[in-house]
Amino acid sequence: MGVRLQRIRLAKGLSQTQLARAAQVPVGTLRNWERGRRTPLLDTAARVADALGVSLDELAGRTEKPTERKGKGKGAV
Repeated sequence: MGVRLQRIRLAKGLSQTQLARAAQVPVGTLRNWERGRRTPLLDTAARVADALGVSLDELAGRTEKPTERKGKGKGAV
């Protein structure tokens, strides 16, 4: 998730400091996420996604719709 977060942030033209402020998280925490040292909790990830203007699915790298993921996971069709 860290690489994806960084890629989206840079594509939006935001610095780590700007995104951290917008998502209301410490910049050091954001740095740790981008480096893959930590993963945000769901509610925090939602704030980050909102600040970036993307969905949680996009931030998490989920691009397939659930019906396209046949045989993957509990809710597969």
